[in-house]
Amino acid sequence: MFDVNYKEALANSLKISDLSLLDSIVGSDELKFLLSKLDAQCFTPENHKNKSQIDTMDFSNIKNPKFCANLHVHTNASDGLANIEQILEASLKIADDNAQKQNFGFLLAITDHDTVKNAQKALQIVTKNKDKYKHLKLALGVEISTVATNFANQIKTLDIHTLLYGINPFENRLNDFLEKKMELKLELANKTLNNLKENLSPLLVDLGLSLNLEDAAKIHPMITKGQDEVSHPLKKYIFARTLYSYYVENNPEILELLKKENINNDFLSYEKPVFKFKSMFNNERYFYIYKVALEKYLNFITDNKYSIALSEIPENIEQYLLKAKEICEMSHPARDISLDAFSEFSETLKFINTLEYGLISIAHPARINTNYINSDLFSFFDEFWNVYKTFGAQRAYAYEKYYQSYSSPKHFERLTAIDETAKKYRLAYTGGIDSHGYGICSRA
Repeated sequence: MFDVNYKEALANSLKISDLSLLDSIVGSDELKFLLSKLDAQCFTPENHKNKSQIDTMDFSNIKNPKFCANLHVHTNASDGLANIEQILEASLKIADDNAQKQNFGFLLAITDHDTVKNAQKALQIVTKNKDKYKHLKLALGVEISTVATNFANQIKTLDIHTLLYGINPFENRLNDFLEKKMELKLELANKTLNNLKENLSPLLVDLGLSLNLEDAAKIHPMITKGQDEVSHPLKKYIFARTLYSYYVENNPEILELLKKENINNDFLSYEKPVFKFKSMFNNERYFYIYKVALEKYLNFITDNKYSIALSEIPENIEQYLLKAKEICEMSHPARDISLDAFSEFSETLKFINTLEYGLISIAHPARINTNYINSDLFSFFDEFWNVYKTFGAQRAYAYEKYYQSYSSPKHFERLTAIDETAKKYRLAYTGGIDSHGYGICSRA
């Protein structure tokens, strides 16, 4: 049996004595063994039809079957839609189908942002239904949001996500660490929102607009949970909410047109254009892009009958939004400004090394914003992996080489440097879709 000590610790947390109930649970040693057997095709339902758009797969690898692992899955405990029961059922279907055609079922990892709540639930569900989940291998995990400020030639803070697998989700020190950070981030989010209300008060009064975190959660569900970031979600919220109010809610002509077309209220909310045209929002000119997306969205929901063209953003509103951007960015660490709510990358790696269990992989490394590094890609990623191994030591085992949700050309440009430098440090690889929907075969 793999990982006996790990399973004994889990059994102790669950207050059970039969370790065979944990046959489906994967610890660090078994995960290393399984990863050594998997290749690129195991991590994808199939090739993308369009690499610039996520969720454009033909799913033929499910039928083959070759798709047998997704090590990056989110639930409603963070920013996913599905509860843990739905994720397990979706995984079980593929696991059982695979097992009929080959020896291996399916390898799943639960990796919610900054919380192990549903990893705990998954462990309890699977151990109570051993026979049902006999073809499923489950890695209990978490995706910890970190920031880095100490790389050579670094201009701005880098956001780096660490995937931790084979954890004991009941370990007190891990839960204390995560819960303290969430508490501090939620406190920071409320403080930043109050700052926005105070500084944008004349505009908000003029638009008849009130701001609150529950409303912000429509565009970024983790903002009310104290998970992931504060600055970026609140920028998205204040930009989109303000412009939607100006162009739609305070625009009699648009309101009359929508009424004439009997547009259902389900289609009328500030976040809808963002989710409909998500691929547009890939740079920092967010509120200019939102205006274009809103225009496209209004034409979409009215079947392009009216050729709706929105006016330019008024100068006074633009100035308020630029001020809002400045306020929001104060809630994110800078090179010379640390914030207790955020986990520093190297310090987090050191902390992980003090936990009882856990194996680290770096999530979607090509999404690290190398525009904030004033050096070539090979030099940066060589330094990056060196820091990873130095502070993560033996726990720093892998990186997410086969990430299925890259879409920007910049992501694909970085992959060669990432893979070539990772070889120097003998890193293993993982893969995942970064699933946020009701299934595990796509991102949405």
